[in-house]
Amino acid sequence: MERIDLKNVDDCVDRALNLLRRTYRSTSQDVGGWYHNLDSAAPGPSATSVGMASFLLHGRPFDQINHCLAFLRERQIQSADSLIDGGWAVNTSFGQPVSEATALVARLLSVTHTSLTPVGPDAGRAYRWLINNQNDDGGWGSFKGQESRVWLTAMVIRALAELDPYCLALRRGTEWLTKHRDPESRAWGERPSQPPTVTHTAYVVTALVDSRLGLREQATAEAITAGFDWLHANLDPRALHDDRARTESYNVTKETSDGVILTWQTTVWHHALPFALGALVRQPQGRDIERICRAVQTVVDTQLPDGRWPSADSAAALSVWTIWPFLEALSDVRSRLWSDAGYSVLALTDDALVLRQAGQRRSLGWLFWRVFRAGSQRWLAKRWATAILLLMIVIGGLLVLLDRLGWQEFALGLLFPVALVVVQVAMSRSFPGE
Repeated sequence: MERIDLKNVDDCVDRALNLLRRTYRSTSQDVGGWYHNLDSAAPGPSATSVGMASFLLHGRPFDQINHCLAFLRERQIQSADSLIDGGWAVNTSFGQPVSEATALVARLLSVTHTSLTPVGPDAGRAYRWLINNQNDDGGWGSFKGQESRVWLTAMVIRALAELDPYCLALRRGTEWLTKHRDPESRAWGERPSQPPTVTHTAYVVTALVDSRLGLREQATAEAITAGFDWLHANLDPRALHDDRARTESYNVTKETSDGVILTWQTTVWHHALPFALGALVRQPQGRDIERICRAVQTVVDTQLPDGRWPSADSAAALSVWTIWPFLEALSDVRSRLWSDAGYSVLALTDDALVLRQAGQRRSLGWLFWRVFRAGSQRWLAKRWATAILLLMIVIGGLLVLLDRLGWQEFALGLLFPVALVVVQVAMSRSFPGE
């Protein structure tokens, strides 16, 4: 029987966060962050956003959060040009804001609930940058006019799903992804219609699930199902990397206002297993709990003593990208697999878990009570008006039987809760994913 020992996971997280604490860099008294090369003294927006998010998603204290937000605000570009304003440039893009940074920062500001922090950047302007830089074909490249890429389009979709899940750009982006799969496998590769990889397929299905359009649109739902089918058939939960997609490199070109052509190379490191793990815990139905447990164990077992994981390109450089994908995946496991710190998670079936606290034995009655309580809370959150109506019927019926209330008063008293139920049903039909 497979298991996840959350005490070991917590130890794993703490080692990685301690490495981030040691490599934090201040650029002034109130501003600081990280660069992707953790030995560098010059922070960048992408690395700073993921470093900050690593602490917030795992609920660990870090005194420099406001300094990180101040750095992101300082680096957010202001311009009268709507294709420039609101985005973030990486340290090597000559001041040109790019999707690689803007989508990541904007999404993490939302998921860490720091988008409205007074000292932080403007998430609304970042959202408009993403909208304005969507290509005419519906996908995203590094910025408008650059080739639409699978990875970047999925990155932006995840950001828009957090910022505005009902915007038209989100639907157009998911349509671009569903149209640009490998025609045989119906999964995704690095570029449109290329042979699929675990890395890209996992990241795309994560984006499609996060978009929530699969709840409302058949084409998206079918793409999610096909992507998971391919992923289950090709994922090895014992391997950190997919040798077909360890890195993704491409040139980006920009022409300046005075006609100078600037070109830089962008390289994205891909660790297949953490991206696959993030996808597996999001599968809408029939999660493969046994495979999830094995993948988590691989993540725990392969962490290096200093807190990072082996690099995707076998380099020895100390990089934030050898930390963040794993911390995000472990956060997803904890938040999406209903678990508490200090418990071991045992795979019972594909759809059932057993939780056991270290050093304690729990009865099945306790487990059923926890499941019943969690289910009841979800039902009340969605059907609160129905609950009020049922409560009024029970209380009113008892009062009528005891001659404390007349039938006419009882009927009139039900008008308001019935109206609430009608409103609730109408809202659920308008927003079927809610």
